[in-house]
Amino acid sequence: MTNNQSLSGIDIAHNSAQLRATAECLLDYLKVHGKSGRAFEILQFLASGTLQCLAEGREPRFNNYAIRSAVTGEVEGDASAWLSPIWKRITTDLRQQREEGLQEFAAERGLNCYPWVGKLESSGGGGNQALFFLVALPLPETGKQSPTTIDLAPPDIAYIAAENLQPSWWARWLFDQHHVASGWRKWLLVWPNLIWFAVIGLLGILLFVILGQSTAPLSSRDLMLTIFLALIAWYAARVVKRFERLVDDRLIMASDSMVGFREFGVCLELFKTDGTSSGSGKRLRMVKYAAQCPVCAAQVLLDPGEPDFPRRIVGRCQESPREHVFSFDRATRTGCKLP
Repeated sequence: MTNNQSLSGIDIAHNSAQLRATAECLLDYLKVHGKSGRAFEILQFLASGTLQCLAEGREPRFNNYAIRSAVTGEVEGDASAWLSPIWKRITTDLRQQREEGLQEFAAERGLNCYPWVGKLESSGGGGNQALFFLVALPLPETGKQSPTTIDLAPPDIAYIAAENLQPSWWARWLFDQHHVASGWRKWLLVWPNLIWFAVIGLLGILLFVILGQSTAPLSSRDLMLTIFLALIAWYAARVVKRFERLVDDRLIMASDSMVGFREFGVCLELFKTDGTSSGSGKRLRMVKYAAQCPVCAAQVLLDPGEPDFPRRIVGRCQESPREHVFSFDRATRTGCKLP
């Protein structure tokens, strides 16, 4: 065997190991950050199919019919017409939304590349079909180095912003497609609550002045009105307290009315735009940070830390929410296991 043949064998083995690592990375990413839909089903098939082909010593490339059959179970009809619009969405919108998160997820696993998909067009002629496959793309150079974290212990968990976020109907009107509220839309979330609180306070003062000047005995109607007004004032104060905490902590859990019925772990974050140091550059966004539990590989979502960790937002494993609990640092998007 010549030296060139030996090197070729080493390169093939290296490429196979790299492709296997990226396929496993994509599967783990989809477990935590995936959602329903044909696009995600195709990505999952390409990842699992690649691992199976590598294990059997076959080339991990798939045509239209193999992909459609694996995803839908159908074997008849034009598979190319079925796959074409989905593939276009994967390589345009989905890539724009997910590529950065995939890069962060792969980097946290210690990889120097991240998974994506590729397509080899057919050469034409009868029986020739385009082939689809998984590729390992090199991670971009960040050029960043943080001297303050060099000597720190490595984090136990790393969070990335998940894309599978479903706001409520009225929140979709206030937040844009990136779940960010700026300008007058941001103030619509703040000022109505403050005005409501002020009006309730004035009504309460007016009620007590009227009752104090009245010489008639306190009726049951007066008592019920006082209790009702007190409850409204308590709720208004609670809402204002939430926004006060948002200003202080920069991150709070989003209220149930802001998210879909089956949505969990969504936060409301106050952040500054890049290159802006003044308060006018602050915006609000709804964000859902998620990670993979290093203990049981389940999904970790953010949750209030009470009662064990008051006024903290922590990451709780969805399988062991009381035992697998992690801190959350919004600046580094990392955390360590909490006792």
